[in-house]
Amino acid sequence: MLNCLGVIIVLMAGLYAMYMLFDVFTQHGKEVKVPSVRNMTLDNAIRKIEEAGFEWEISDSLYNSEIKPGMVLEQEPRGNTMAKKTRPIRLTINAFNPMMVNLPPLAETSCRDAESRLKNMGFKHVIIDTVPSADRGLVLAVKVNGHPVAPGSKVSITDQVSIEVGDGRINEMPFDVIPDSEKDSLQQKQREKARAEDKANGFN
Repeated sequence: MLNCLGVIIVLMAGLYAMYMLFDVFTQHGKEVKVPSVRNMTLDNAIRKIEEAGFEWEISDSLYNSEIKPGMVLEQEPRGNTMAKKTRPIRLTINAFNPMMVNLPPLAETSCRDAESRLKNMGFKHVIIDTVPSADRGLVLAVKVNGHPVAPGSKVSITDQVSIEVGDGRINEMPFDVIPDSEKDSLQQKQREKARAEDKANGFN
């Protein structure tokens, strides 16, 4: 009987010791105030976080040309809330360089779909240029900063992307009976007329 009682006491003592060790390692119930580091430079934010006894990690980065690179945009947990020191503070910073992405294939898609896709990718400067064509509303070409760029090329989301879209004003049927020597001249006149109309309607 005494042996059984001794075994029970030893087991209970062992369980209590394990609980105490677990409490120490996890800092159970010991929460401290999280430092607020939003709008700080990354170096200053790291210094303040480590002084408070927390770990940190960069979880995401965005790019805003109007904000100094390396500034802390968001943090989780939020500043001045309570958390255990074992919980790392995750930071979202303003990237030092604009994000580079692969230019998607946009030719022969609708203007609306092409514009929506580019803006969803983060492009801020998307311009629509109408050009003479029988294909109304269809993307005919894409230029980046004024130069043709092949689909799949790496471009910056801060670049200016121009989408050339057909205006649907050219009827190609008459060209079947027009001499080749006159086609170029007629096409040029049609382009000039279309651009003049676009300018009058506020498209350019």
